[in-house]
Amino acid sequence: MKKFLSVILLSLISFNYFAQEERFKKQFIEANTLMEENFYDKALPIWLKLLKENPDNFNLNYKVGLCYLHSSNHKKDALPYLIKASQGTTTNYDPYSYSEKQAPLETIYYLARAYHINYDLDKAMMNYMSFKDKITKKHYLYEEVDHDIEMCKNAKIALKNPVNIEVKNMGPHINSIYPEYSPVINVGEDIIYFTSRRLRPDSSNLYLKDDDGMFFEDIYTSEKENGEWSDPQLLPFNTAGHEATVNLSVDGRTLFVYKDDEGDGNLYMTKLDEDDIWGPLVKLPDNINSEYQETHVAITPDERTLYFISNRKGGLGGKDIYRAKLLPTGEWAKPQNIGPVLNTKWDEDGIFIHPDGKTMYFSSRGHNSIGGYDIFYSKMDSAGNWSKPVNMGYPVNSTDDDVFFVTSADGKRGYYSSFKEDGYGEKDLYVISLIDKEEVPLTLLVGYMEVEGYETMPDNAEIRVTNNETGELVGLYKPRKKNGKFSIILPPGGDYHIEYKAAEFKEEEDIYVPEMAAYQQLNREIELRTVKFGSGKTGNEVADNTNNNTSNSTDNTNNNSNITENKPVEKPISSELAGNLEEIKKQLKTAKIQGEFKQNFTYNQNKIDVNSPYFTKLMDAIAAKVKAGEYVLLEFEASASKVPTRTYGSNTVLAKKRGQNAIDIVKSELQKRNIDISKVIFDTPKALVQGPDYTGDFQHQDKYEKYQYIIITAK
Repeated sequence: MKKFLSVILLSLISFNYFAQEERFKKQFIEANTLMEENFYDKALPIWLKLLKENPDNFNLNYKVGLCYLHSSNHKKDALPYLIKASQGTTTNYDPYSYSEKQAPLETIYYLARAYHINYDLDKAMMNYMSFKDKITKKHYLYEEVDHDIEMCKNAKIALKNPVNIEVKNMGPHINSIYPEYSPVINVGEDIIYFTSRRLRPDSSNLYLKDDDGMFFEDIYTSEKENGEWSDPQLLPFNTAGHEATVNLSVDGRTLFVYKDDEGDGNLYMTKLDEDDIWGPLVKLPDNINSEYQETHVAITPDERTLYFISNRKGGLGGKDIYRAKLLPTGEWAKPQNIGPVLNTKWDEDGIFIHPDGKTMYFSSRGHNSIGGYDIFYSKMDSAGNWSKPVNMGYPVNSTDDDVFFVTSADGKRGYYSSFKEDGYGEKDLYVISLIDKEEVPLTLLVGYMEVEGYETMPDNAEIRVTNNETGELVGLYKPRKKNGKFSIILPPGGDYHIEYKAAEFKEEEDIYVPEMAAYQQLNREIELRTVKFGSGKTGNEVADNTNNNTSNSTDNTNNNSNITENKPVEKPISSELAGNLEEIKKQLKTAKIQGEFKQNFTYNQNKIDVNSPYFTKLMDAIAAKVKAGEYVLLEFEASASKVPTRTYGSNTVLAKKRGQNAIDIVKSELQKRNIDISKVIFDTPKALVQGPDYTGDFQHQDKYEKYQYIIITAK
């Protein structure tokens, strides 16, 4: 009987052992298969369960560590498991055997990577070099190791020289318990689009989940109202699959989207219609999309050049930046690799073209990255060449991947996604304030249009910006349908004519932005309505902006001396002066000259240098006389040469333009000094066309330029 019981007991023990071994084998194979399919997050809980039962199994520690390294937010947790696994490595590792208890030699490399991510850079380099000593040049990680060692060296330098930033979570109106990432922002920074894997407000995606157990990606938008972000709204083109934000055009009316398309990543676009509703997604043409992966795209402010990311054949390595130009036919030309200045043999991704059209932000695993992808920027020179990329520095960049980054128009703020312990969910959206970064030199014109008789903007409402000197169209913008708000970028070094049109009404103004202007914001409130002037004209006829401007404009610039613009009508001339205007003017005509300013112009130019010390001296003289209670008469002599001007049609028009602009600039400068303009009499400009006849010898500019001038005389 005892023998029988012993046999039964042994059989039970043996059965239990084999049952446990079979269960272990089954779960091992399942987790291994999930890892091969890149479902590390699903494999991880299985490995953790098996490791709990077998804590000294080096292979299981390696598997857990590798899964953590491939996670979105818990890469640092890989370190203790890889430390344990590194104590038992073998060169005869069998990745498919459930009975394998040793870890592969590559554990040392992944341990180095874990130290790297945890900012223990000396231990990271020590393990990288230890691993390199154990492998040959044929090993698939051989070149990667040298690159990782360089990144560690870069990181040590960066950590000693951190950039000055402030990081702020965008708050619970934007972020949720689910992942939010890939933000894009309009130039006014009051509309944001982003990708989220949240449960939709109507729960319509409750049963729509990807293989990783999470909801599919959707695109949301939010608007800032009274300083607060509104609750995000789901965009109408979202489907049951993945849609992710990529980029936004400068005018805010074209949104670029990425779709996985069953592994063949492709780029799409959608446009706002007349009612400010996003239309259906349209796939970019076949010369942009290909059989390979295209992951990101950006368009220049003039919408004539596309920059995009592709891993197609013929690149410099991995994913590269490509460029395509818009042809006169409206089609995109054959894309060209942007070249080795920006592209490396490592991966590039996440491009963003700043509204200035000259600055590109992008992510790269090459150059002087401090770990994984880093964010860089490059500037284009006047010849169209990109400069050597500059790393944004630590802590903008970390030792982990930093990919999607967009900036504000002034370049002082960046928007990105990150996982932080005090966040709302897996990944949140944040704003970085770049404290010490210089502002980008451009002008942002923002404001509202209001149309008499309309609660929302008429369908034909638009803002047309043209270059006064070339006659070329700079941009065509539409105010928002619901509230008439608009945002326009004006690059420096331009003389712009702006038309605000809606229904049967129109208003116009000229704005000059000097070449070296700092970042400025001009605010406008444009009221389009029927306005009657003394001549009987109405607001739907073109009014003289100098004497009658129905726009209720305010100028909130950071550097007022760098902007010249038409101002609203000044306060009425005092009754005292009104009654004696001609007599006072007659007396001042023969009075002593109090000050004089002269400036010569190059071809077609007509703007005064308000920073000239001679101009400042004249303004001081006028101000002193007015403050003393005296009147000032200003006389203007404006001259143009006989070199033909296509921009202005005739030299007479150009001469008059120079005179009138001089009046506008002087008025603007005196207003900035709080001078009572009712004490200043502006005489009608004397417009002259003089000098030798033009003989086609444009190279002899000095021959003609002495007849291209403005003289301002104060009496």
